[in-house]
Amino acid sequence: MSEMNRSSRSRRRPWLLAAVVAAGLLLVGCGGTKIEFHYPDEQIDFSQGVWRTPTLYIDKVTDMRSPEQREGSGHFFTITYPKQDAWAQPVTEVYGLALAQDLDQTQLVDLVAFPGQAEFVLSVDLLSLGATLKRTPASFLVPGLMGAGLGAALGEDASGRIGRALVLGFLATAAIPMPTQHHAEAEVRMTLRDAAGDIVWQETCFGEYEGKKAMSATAREDQELVDRFLSRAVKRANGCLLGQLRQALQIYEIQHPPADGS
Repeated sequence: MSEMNRSSRSRRRPWLLAAVVAAGLLLVGCGGTKIEFHYPDEQIDFSQGVWRTPTLYIDKVTDMRSPEQREGSGHFFTITYPKQDAWAQPVTEVYGLALAQDLDQTQLVDLVAFPGQAEFVLSVDLLSLGATLKRTPASFLVPGLMGAGLGAALGEDASGRIGRALVLGFLATAAIPMPTQHHAEAEVRMTLRDAAGDIVWQETCFGEYEGKKAMSATAREDQELVDRFLSRAVKRANGCLLGQLRQALQIYEIQHPPADGS
């Protein structure tokens, strides 16, 4: 009887180990630290050719993104990220700081702390800000089959071969990088008002950045992906908007010369 019990336990061990490994892999990427937005510096100087630098106050950034972007979606083949609570700061602050950095480093305007100090007030509608990760079924099948084949070859009996095939199949899926496709986008609408509250300029720009990265099927490298793809999409959207804002300020300056003629 004792030998039968030992035999039964030995047959169950590979299956138990496979279940434990599978549960562990399902938890990969479920936690982790909050995402920071590491925004690259701007190298363009917009101050050249401008007669004077106006003062500007950033009024507010309004989050008008879709529920899918705010809440995130997907688990396996298509994942939309980062969800709202994955950010270290509210997404409106994330974008507002990036915009302030671009305005400051381009020297297009002088930012002020209060609207009463400003010649212009800028409000922003954040229409889209997020990224999508896409995997093919092969990302799961190919590594899994490779690991399962190795596990089956190492087993001593039928039960052992199946158990080891499952374990090594799960481990290979979690460890072997496979190609993934990434798309990040930022769509922003800006509205510029003068001191009287009249709309001087309004424009919407869309920035996107795409690329590929080798990742395992269970990996969630959201911080690295945000740094690599989403920050560049925001940079492109802001580059489009600030270029047009510069032109709008120049036209306004021509149409509304200072009373003293300076």
